[in-house]
Amino acid sequence: MKTGVVVLGHGSRAEDARSVFNEIVEMIEDKVDYEVVKGASMELAEPSLEQVVDQIADEVDKISIVPLFLFPGVHIQEDIPELIDGLREDYPEVEFEFGENIGADEKVADIMVERIEEIV
Repeated sequence: MKTGVVVLGHGSRAEDARSVFNEIVEMIEDKVDYEVVKGASMELAEPSLEQVVDQIADEVDKISIVPLFLFPGVHIQEDIPELIDGLREDYPEVEFEFGENIGADEKVADIMVERIEEIV
């Protein structure tokens, strides 16, 4: 089974934010071994989730959508699942999975401690 991974971010009009997002997607791509790894944005930037799925749907059997979101807000709880339901209807030949948001993870606390120690 060929798997595509879509790292889904919120999106931003700020070029610096888009650059950091793309850098993270590239880091992820370097660390995993899937046929396709792409980044997509919920809003304010392109490509959108729908655009990325349209680009890769013919190349893969399964698309795993993994949100680069810290908190389980409305996008995670409602908006993205609704988008994925629509994508399942539009691409019935593709299996879709939706991963968990980052959440309360010890690694996030470790990064925050590093940032604190940089300025204290």
